[in-house]
Amino acid sequence: MKHQLLKNKTIYQVYVRNYSQEGTLAALQKDLPRLVDLGIDILYLLPIHPIGQLARKGTLGSPYSITDYYAINPELGTKQDFDNLLKHAHQLGLKVMMDMVFNHTAKDAKWVKEHPDFYVYKNGKLANRVGDWSDIADLDFNNPHVSKALIDVLVYWTKQGIDGYRCDVAPLLPLSFWKDARQNIDAINPETIWLSESVDPGFIQWLREQGHHASSDGEMYQAFDVLYDYDVFHALEGNFTKKNDLKKYLTLVNTQSYIYPAHYLKMHHLENHDTARAAAYIKATNIIKNMTAWSFFQPGLGFLYAGQETLQTKTPSLFEKDLIDLTIHDAEFYDLIKRFIAIKKLPELQTTRRLEILPVIQPDLIFARLATAESDFYGAFNLSKNAREMYISVPDGVYQNLYTASAITIQKGILYTQGPVLIRIPKKS
Repeated sequence: MKHQLLKNKTIYQVYVRNYSQEGTLAALQKDLPRLVDLGIDILYLLPIHPIGQLARKGTLGSPYSITDYYAINPELGTKQDFDNLLKHAHQLGLKVMMDMVFNHTAKDAKWVKEHPDFYVYKNGKLANRVGDWSDIADLDFNNPHVSKALIDVLVYWTKQGIDGYRCDVAPLLPLSFWKDARQNIDAINPETIWLSESVDPGFIQWLREQGHHASSDGEMYQAFDVLYDYDVFHALEGNFTKKNDLKKYLTLVNTQSYIYPAHYLKMHHLENHDTARAAAYIKATNIIKNMTAWSFFQPGLGFLYAGQETLQTKTPSLFEKDLIDLTIHDAEFYDLIKRFIAIKKLPELQTTRRLEILPVIQPDLIFARLATAESDFYGAFNLSKNAREMYISVPDGVYQNLYTASAITIQKGILYTQGPVLIRIPKKS
């Protein structure tokens, strides 16, 4: 089943403009062997289409303000450059996911002239529902021709060899559209990966209050394989910015297992292009190391935004040339990420039946169990700056920490450690 094939995968997000000095698809192609060595399975590209000029944000504009869904942004290269990237990625065993922005287009998109009836208007002018998205115009899904045109876009890129789609603000679009889109595309490639950028719960509430459509995460699983974990992310971030405690975040994580379908998949992120860098809001290296381990420990897809592996603290601008530093400054952290990704690929972890967050008496500690048919995997994640004694409910003994391949001792329920710990205990037959 697709959910089992996906649940041990890791996605790597790339903004081509800022990924290299050249900012091109050809330059990205040269770095694909590094990504394969890191353990990446799916390359996710922010939008690569031409960017609108009208009401452009910044100097170079937002990649989410698209003029032509069928074309490649000439700043990034040619269609042949894209074909070469896709071919080389496939040769290396990577799948390639495109960012599809179907809620809106640029205000000077081709369709504005060719199909003016595709758009939302207010007082005779192109309009959108969210006020600060000033560079775009919303598509009008009350017009059935809009859905047909967008599905045609997906058909085109699927036939080009694209393996999946990250769908921008997908809950704002009619769920019926996504169901139709999936039916059409799965008829061409049933292995197509569908990732919804599900949105913050507060944003859903606000949209509904304004009288707009917005689907919940539970509804989105009717059409999508994987969702963002924005339902818990802001509580995670809030723990480090002192807006809430760790308990609130962990309580929300626990609820996921029973409010979503049995085989739900979340993509677990600590950062992406819309958020602060993890290394900016999680200040201590030891804590970010443990939190990164925790994000890969959870069932579902792993996720890295380019530069996360090199502990970047600056969120690159979407609207300017703002080069990401991919130089490895902390080799230990980089190698640990490789280990986290490799462990996620263990065949047994594809059959995880339950994630259980276990009670602890200490603050700044996550202790959890992954249950499979054969074993229990226990993870301990120290969210303090220094090594310390941790009280965990694992039988006393000497175990191997799968993260470091070193031996650890638990005595009288006490484990002394700084870094993350992963222990496998086979179930008794």
